[in-house]
Amino acid sequence: MELEGPVRELIKRYHTMSVGLDINDPSVLATIRANAIPVDQDLSDGPVDQVEISDVAISGVPVRLYRPSAAGTVPLHVYYHGGGFILGSALSGELDGLLSRRAIDAHCLVASVEYRLAPEHKFPVAVDDCYAALNGLVASSERYGIIPEVVTVGGASAGGNLAAVVALQARDRNGPRIALQVLEIAGLDLTSSSHAWRNPGPGHDSTREEDVAWNDRHLSSPAERVHPYVSPFFTADLSGVAPAYIVNAEFDPRRDECEAYAVRLRDAGVHAVTRTMAGHVHGSMALPDWEPARAWRAEVNAVLASAHQAALSGHPVILSE
Repeated sequence: MELEGPVRELIKRYHTMSVGLDINDPSVLATIRANAIPVDQDLSDGPVDQVEISDVAISGVPVRLYRPSAAGTVPLHVYYHGGGFILGSALSGELDGLLSRRAIDAHCLVASVEYRLAPEHKFPVAVDDCYAALNGLVASSERYGIIPEVVTVGGASAGGNLAAVVALQARDRNGPRIALQVLEIAGLDLTSSSHAWRNPGPGHDSTREEDVAWNDRHLSSPAERVHPYVSPFFTADLSGVAPAYIVNAEFDPRRDECEAYAVRLRDAGVHAVTRTMAGHVHGSMALPDWEPARAWRAEVNAVLASAHQAALSGHPVILSE
């Protein structure tokens, strides 16, 4: 399948975003961060006037909340943005359309977490922020109108990694019960050692060398690449982790590690489903005016709505292939 025009343009932007720039220079990094924020990207896919947006601090972590207007007590969905652990923000406004639509379609309070970024803040700072926000929201469920027994987590790219890690932490620490983890284009093996990474193909957003170097800015040493809270794929025992809906792009080199993670989850007795979206590359689900991207966003929201409804009814989440 050939890449469509909007996707080809996205790949070109990836390949030129930081060419010739010293990302280790703080002033250069600040410029890259500023330029990476879309100023005219509307991912609401329809009217979202009936959503209330507010900013709060949860356990010291800034969080943006999206609540359907006139909603009573609702499920909680905690979202972690992407950006390679270095870019992105929950507070910039770039996610307002996307997450307002998710709050409406999935019938929930969406909480988008402003975790601290690398390289200023190394592992496990971002991980700790993400888990603290989840834990704090559930502990304050009455204040925020949350049903504490119905909680899901999700994220894209690095945010998908963080969502998977938070699901592991919730199990390891006897934390909030998570009904579903939704992992979109997630990096789950930061050694980038899969077949896809070692055999570059059309539509890849970066090389293995570039990906490892980028992700290493999140770490204090290369040895941390195989820590389970850095690369969930290397977790020795995955039993008891939340069910997972893992969404991949056809031409994303991370697809291999996501599919391998799903196999490991299923081998551990965890309900896990992978979906590969045809014609997509890393990040193309965020293209505003491309119909396959709209379909991706709608599917994820529908899956979340179904998971929330199942959990509200006291039933296990059942995911369709």
